[in-house]
Amino acid sequence: MAALNRLSQRIIENFQETTRDLSLLTGSNPSSTPYDLSDDRLKEISKLLESRIERERLEGMKRIIAGISKGRDMESFFAQVVKNVVSQSIEIRKLVYIYLLRFASTNSDLLLLSINTFQKDLSDPSPLIRSMSLRVLTSIRVPVIQGIVMLGLKKLVTDRNPWVRKTVAGGLAKVYEMDPSSAPQLVSLLQTLLSSPSPLTLGVTLTAFIEICPERLDLLHPYYRHIIKLLVDADEWGQSVALGVLTRYARTMLEQPPNSGSTDPSTIQTQPPTANGDGNSKEAEESEDEFTGIDEDLAMLLHFIKPLFQSRNPAVVLATANAYYHLAPSSHKIIGQGLLVKPILRLAGISNDERLGREQISALTWDVIASMVEERPWLFAKYHQSFYLYSSDSTSIQKSKLRALVALVNKDNAQVSMREFKHFVRLPEAGTAEEAVRAIGYAVRTQPEVAASGLKSLMKLLKSQRDILVAQAVIVLKSVILSSTSSLSLASMPSPQKLVAKLAKQLDGITNHKARASIYWLVGQFAACDPSRESEKKGLGWEGVELWVPDILRKGIKGFANESAQSKLQIITLAMKLLVLSPSCNQLNLMSGYLFSLARYDEDYDVRDRARFLHALLKGVRDEKPNNTSTSTDQEDGQGEDEKEEDRGGVVLRREQVKVVILGKRAIGDGTSQENYQGNEYQVGSMSRIIGKKLNGYEEIPEWTDDPTDSSLRDSEFENLQPPTPLPAPTPTYPIPPNSSQAVGVVRQGISPVGSSPAGSYPRTHTPSLGTNTAIAAPKGKFRDLDAFLNSESESGDESEESDSDHSPPAPRAVTAPPRSAIVPEYDEDTSEEETDDDGSESESESQDEHDERAALYR
Repeated sequence: MAALNRLSQRIIENFQETTRDLSLLTGSNPSSTPYDLSDDRLKEISKLLESRIERERLEGMKRIIAGISKGRDMESFFAQVVKNVVSQSIEIRKLVYIYLLRFASTNSDLLLLSINTFQKDLSDPSPLIRSMSLRVLTSIRVPVIQGIVMLGLKKLVTDRNPWVRKTVAGGLAKVYEMDPSSAPQLVSLLQTLLSSPSPLTLGVTLTAFIEICPERLDLLHPYYRHIIKLLVDADEWGQSVALGVLTRYARTMLEQPPNSGSTDPSTIQTQPPTANGDGNSKEAEESEDEFTGIDEDLAMLLHFIKPLFQSRNPAVVLATANAYYHLAPSSHKIIGQGLLVKPILRLAGISNDERLGREQISALTWDVIASMVEERPWLFAKYHQSFYLYSSDSTSIQKSKLRALVALVNKDNAQVSMREFKHFVRLPEAGTAEEAVRAIGYAVRTQPEVAASGLKSLMKLLKSQRDILVAQAVIVLKSVILSSTSSLSLASMPSPQKLVAKLAKQLDGITNHKARASIYWLVGQFAACDPSRESEKKGLGWEGVELWVPDILRKGIKGFANESAQSKLQIITLAMKLLVLSPSCNQLNLMSGYLFSLARYDEDYDVRDRARFLHALLKGVRDEKPNNTSTSTDQEDGQGEDEKEEDRGGVVLRREQVKVVILGKRAIGDGTSQENYQGNEYQVGSMSRIIGKKLNGYEEIPEWTDDPTDSSLRDSEFENLQPPTPLPAPTPTYPIPPNSSQAVGVVRQGISPVGSSPAGSYPRTHTPSLGTNTAIAAPKGKFRDLDAFLNSESESGDESEESDSDHSPPAPRAVTAPPRSAIVPEYDEDTSEEETDDDGSESESESQDEHDERAALYR
């Protein structure tokens, strides 16, 4: 009847919740609901909590929990709530523990008054009360009670309910944070939890392992295969944690597989055959299915985590892809790195849905894919079209796709890639268009067959109305010109002097400061004229300088006052380079003297410093000039300054030395997103690499060990758990009615094997009274339906004994029990009290024998 009363109470409460807006049961006033949080209603909570009526105290707790859910401050009721922790109502105690878990860390002193109640609740029949009382105990941050908390952890670490053991695992990290000196005791409890047959405790246990002793990977030796087998059934976030731990374990303890890492399979296939001929290659292909040459424990890990690619949780898919990326061989057909490509591309595609709010997941996934492509482009070479940009993609996704497309450019897809890059330049997002211009420059430098078309596109961008594209095109052309001087692969391109001359002609139409500064620098770098072409100038221009260069200097000096600081610095540098190339030109000396005078009184500090530095550097060049070139008064003033500088002393460089300093070769930058992208020093798939900054908790994945551990260390009793041997039955306590063995599928339910329960719960046995009316209903378990459940409560133990004595049962037979998961629902807290009632009706000797038999499985 107790179960029937609880069932009716739940039905009433659910009906009240669903109809509170209609006010069917709570009155016509809608403010009488627990969700009415007005000040007047809050004042009534204290009266309700002090009431002697259980229903009113329950109503007060509901209002408090409702206030917490609405963001109201309910900490003022802490003292009154703590008093109700001794309530006999399980519903009130649940709400009390929920409240205490919320405010336990800030009211530890008041909680100490009820410490005895918390200890008593550790032995409560309800697993929910046991787990919540332990959570409250571990949340009390008072060092004095750490001994009591440790005793509670030791008591419940072998609890039969996996949810309680999960709470114990979560409490280990709290105790370690409070008292790091207790690590040796916590490690022993951690090992007990690692041997748990339930997958529910796996994720929390490994999280506690990371918090307490992340460097003690040797503790996982006997549990390695056990963890792998439980991994598929664990919760989703526990799977992601376990994959990270197992990846570090494999790199540290297992043997590195052949052709792992960044090894391109195409390079392996093109290797010449061995001296034994083609026979070896065929044998290698046949033995590949048998994982020959791969550590059996590593092959087991990669094979068991393969189903996780189909997980609905993006974190699990990314963690599985990360594990394959760092552990799997490159060319294996069954457990190779190629298996991660389709799942991660599918995740990146289906996550880009604004209705589900998963755009951020898609952006992170594409960033991880771009990092993988940059390091191992051969993995995604077949899926080049999957990286094309769409107008609906966000800017971050478009940039990640462009990074991947740049890394995938090769001879086979150069034409297609160039066509796509030209189209991406037209996109309205400025960041994406800039990345597309950089991508065009990268293709021009690396793929000669598309160099001509790429250069035409870059030159057309100089006339664009978008200043950002003009500046980026100039910067990319600068890198292309510099690379053409040092690479023979771009022989089909125009000479660098011609390209710079074309850029200089566009100077008047370019307004971007960065682009103008780059043009001034290029003009000075390629201003020198070949001595063999001096006759072609016919006496025009300056000696040693191209014909079009003086006009660029004239324009720069004329508009010097209106130029940006960046452009002013390059104009001064241009004059310096021309003076080194043609020191005997009077016109150049006059123009440079005027320019240095302007720079000396410029408002920018950098410009004044640069002018002073370059003027001092030219001292040796001016000393080498002929005496008849110094006729003007400005030059006489300059000579007077030089005499003063001579008196100061210092090192004077000759013209050849200054020429090396000013016109020396510079490092050539790609200008691509790969070069500009920060965070490449971090591991692929880590948040630190995505952010570009080392975050707290980041751990570098270790390199493959040169001394792998012996496989026998991972052999343990947890690998293949066998069901226990059935006990002999001298007296038939499970009678079988005559002529009913065929009609009854399973009459005796013995102890089920551990592997049959997906959650590893404690197998509970029950002996139904078998009479003439129960033979047909026997195939259904005790709690198969509600009628059987309620009928079993009304039956008494005496009646079952009388009905059993009326029959003369035959000798008991050993019957294999079906999996418990197909008969009894897991972890129903309502059955805990019923279970105690049934156990009380049995004899003490029989219950002690069964307890000894069961305890062997769950220690």
